[in-house]
Amino acid sequence: MNSRTRVFLTVLATIIGGLSLMLYTTISEDILFDNLSFCTSSSQDLVLGSMSLFTSAILAGFIATLIVVKDNFLPHFFISMFIIGKMSFAAMCGQWHGPLWFETGMNLSLIGGVWLGRYGAVKFPLAPF
Repeated sequence: MNSRTRVFLTVLATIIGGLSLMLYTTISEDILFDNLSFCTSSSQDLVLGSMSLFTSAILAGFIATLIVVKDNFLPHFFISMFIIGKMSFAAMCGQWHGPLWFETGMNLSLIGGVWLGRYGAVKFPLAPF
């Protein structure tokens, strides 16, 4: 694979992985669990919502890995940096709807899910080489 194709696939995987992460987390957080929040949601909604957000991140990492054909980790690095930037921006602007430990844990679970999705796609036997 030449370098132009590799750069194109990396950019494409970053964009599609990031957009799919935003789509899946929006569906889980806002639609399925009706604005998931530490202060207003029940404990059952918090547990199921946290698990659905983690699953969303796993799916996004899996999709991004399949696009780059398992040969680099840069899309996952860029998606992780986006999550950290979003978390920092939300902290500076006061846009969090719960305590610091809860929101930080949710965002760190997104990062862990993206990397777990990458690991799963690398170990997936039907993935292209």
